Amino acid sequence: MNKKGTKVILVDIFFQYLAQTGIKTYTDSLLSQIDAYNGETYTFIIYPSREKMMKSKFFKGKTARWKNWWFQILYFSHKLLVLPLLSLWFKADLVLSPDILSPIWSRGKRVSVIHDAFFWETPEHYNALWRKVYLFFLNRSIGSGAHVLTVSLYAKSKISKYLTTSHPIMAIPTGLDLKVKTRSEKEHSPHPSPYFIHVGVMEKRKNLTTLIKAFSIFLKKSDTDFSLVLVGQRGPREALDDYPAISDLVKKYQLEGKVIFTGYLEADKLSAYYQFAEAYVFPSTNEGFGLPVLEAFSYGLPVIVGPQGALQEVGGEAVLVSSSFAAEDFAAAMFQLSKDEVLRHELTKSGLKRLSVFTGEKFFLSLLGYFKRVIDE
Repeated sequence: MNKKGTKVILVDIFFQYLAQTGIKTYTDSLLSQIDAYNGETYTFIIYPSREKMMKSKFFKGKTARWKNWWFQILYFSHKLLVLPLLSLWFKADLVLSPDILSPIWSRGKRVSVIHDAFFWETPEHYNALWRKVYLFFLNRSIGSGAHVLTVSLYAKSKISKYLTTSHPIMAIPTGLDLKVKTRSEKEHSPHPSPYFIHVGVMEKRKNLTTLIKAFSIFLKKSDTDFSLVLVGQRGPREALDDYPAISDLVKKYQLEGKVIFTGYLEADKLSAYYQFAEAYVFPSTNEGFGLPVLEAFSYGLPVIVGPQGALQEVGGEAVLVSSSFAAEDFAAAMFQLSKDEVLRHELTKSGLKRLSVFTGEKFFLSLLGYFKRVIDE
């Protein structure tokens, strides 16, 4: 079951049945590092089976309401009953929950990875009953001694306002093993005109309505034939989905044919869109970390963000920051970038350097040190 003398860490990946964005990327990066781990200090137990998880599409995408409720029943049953029993079965020294919620009790220490403060800051984006139940169990878990880990100093500052913990909240930046991608001479752009790109689920907090307005202003000011490519699915729940509002604005500003909705893209097609984009625009008003910024850096793209704490923390000097979240200011940043070749080159160069700060290896080594402190305390 585990190597004699090693510490057992039970990693709960049940939420991967549903996860599509930041938590999924975080967990995937963690699992990749665990696969490469050959040390003798820890034995990692992954549950449920990753193979089973990858095959299941039942809860992915825009699902019926009954599926959402069924998932919640399974999820809370897993957290409150199955996971604690598994911790006893595997004789866990630590139970890691990358999806925010730790069990209320278990064998060994418990660590919750809380990625952001969305539950508290934007309650209107969640079903009221579900949110109330979730926060009840989260507070019970933290109150019974679970440790809290988060992904950025910005997220830590936000979460600290809402949670009272018996242990200090620790921030360990997410790390990704992103290889720098170079364009092949044989590759061709998937779109005939130059374009800005945004990749992500169309949730309201992504602020894509502002991006549509900014793009409309940009086109009126620019003398070039630009497009805007939006890659990603609709929001998974009606309360979060911003696609109807985005679509209405495209029609209002007569941007049909200029704003391209690709939907979900497989990795090779997504890579092609990244490769030939002029810049990545990320107007989100609420992020705990900002993984898409690093992804854009890996393709050598200059990046525009709003004045949002986590995105500025991750991007550093390698991003162009809009003066505000107003559409006019984003349009000004887009226009500046489209006209200034030197600026584009400098941002690209800085972005590639910035990638070295957030590697998977640094992330995992920091986690291992954190696990040791928690287990030994």
